[in-house]
Amino acid sequence: MKKLLSVLLICALVLSSGVFSYAATSTEKKDAADELYSLGLFAGTGTDAKGNPVYSLDRTLTRQEAITMILSLLGKTEEARQTVSMTHFLDVDAWAVPYVGYAYQQGITAGVSSSEFGAHRDVTATEFLTFLLRCLGYENSKDFSWNKATVKTDWIGITRGDYADQDVLTRGDAVVACERTLHAFCKDSKKTLAEQILGLALDEPLSLPEKVANSDYVFRLSDMPEYTGAPYVILNAGIPSFSEDELSHLSFERYGDLDSLKRCTAALGCLHTDLMPTGNRHSMWTIKPSGWKSTRYDDLIPDGYLYNRCHLIAYSLSGEELNEKNLITGTRSLNQDGMRGFETRVANYLNHSDNHVLYRSTPVFEGKNLVASGIHLEAMSVEDGGEGILLNVYIYNVQPGIEIDYRNGNSKALPNAKEIIENRNAAVEGAAYVANTKTGKFHYTWCSAAEAMSELNRYYSNDRDELIELFEPCKMCNP
Repeated sequence: MKKLLSVLLICALVLSSGVFSYAATSTEKKDAADELYSLGLFAGTGTDAKGNPVYSLDRTLTRQEAITMILSLLGKTEEARQTVSMTHFLDVDAWAVPYVGYAYQQGITAGVSSSEFGAHRDVTATEFLTFLLRCLGYENSKDFSWNKATVKTDWIGITRGDYADQDVLTRGDAVVACERTLHAFCKDSKKTLAEQILGLALDEPLSLPEKVANSDYVFRLSDMPEYTGAPYVILNAGIPSFSEDELSHLSFERYGDLDSLKRCTAALGCLHTDLMPTGNRHSMWTIKPSGWKSTRYDDLIPDGYLYNRCHLIAYSLSGEELNEKNLITGTRSLNQDGMRGFETRVANYLNHSDNHVLYRSTPVFEGKNLVASGIHLEAMSVEDGGEGILLNVYIYNVQPGIEIDYRNGNSKALPNAKEIIENRNAAVEGAAYVANTKTGKFHYTWCSAAEAMSELNRYYSNDRDELIELFEPCKMCNP
């Protein structure tokens, strides 16, 4: 273990300066510090008059503090203290001498000069995160670039992309990153860092439910039935195609790069309430996804516009708003009649549990078309093995009464557009149930709560089994 520690620290503790702006809240920082403190992995800076620990989370983190925090995370603080390694560096504070001395004796650093360690110099985010990645078994140059460590930590879920690599850590930011690293899986292992290095099982083991693990379903656009009026079709009996490697105890969002035609690719998230937005939304008019056309049909579409900027992972689920990798050109029907019901169901589940939902949204383009034919959506609740959420659907990117040229986004009203819409509306009026895509509840159409529902949020159906999969029944009319 001593040799492993030396290698990890040598590779990680190349420290410099900058400004760190990690977006963890003060509550998250305090909770992370409390957890590490309770595990004996973080000591803080002292105690108050009542004997409670003082964390000083808003302070920046120096080199000597970083070494202490690193040794604490790996359970090496006492070993460093007992070793009582002295140091010839003159700038190290007395409390840090055993830890810096221990690191020096291990060959971790020679300091910034023969007499100075640079003890009070701030630590950059990328270097501290490099250490954390090394703790998980990832190798520099092979698995990630040390000067872009945030790319890898964002992917894992240790960080969330809200700062630059050369920014400076605060103690609170470092504590959050350390706490999350304990819950992260080590490379090529289903053991977390806490289990592998400290022998602590902080989380329940994760595994795919048998029906997901045994599924060999492969999505093909050519297998999708022609659109006949229903906004989506259920695929593979609703069983998604996730892998063990995609399971995580940590929340994350991964957005594929735009392809050579500037089209979105797949988005994968391990969703949780901690990713949901807390602020106000902003206008998205500056984002123009592939095939975007600002086209209106005021006499055919309730709010006029044919196209919406459709999120692959909804803003309500991810807080990811102005990300061109997360926005496609989608019809109002795709957005309102298709995606919204599933997004509402997932949001309701997250808000009523402390679980995660693995969620993959893949726009499906035919050939070199700039507008997607539809979206392949998969979702599975993680901790309960899909008991709460299990989805595999294809949602059509269509609009009743409108013919779309998927090559470029051009469109025109069909000659019988009004008749098509009237027939659809007649079928809707004869439906037994109506769901509110905003509240996530469904009602009998005669229910008083349904009467006040906005037209933009209505989804009609005669299929109660379908609705119960997506929405909660109204407690007044008990549909």
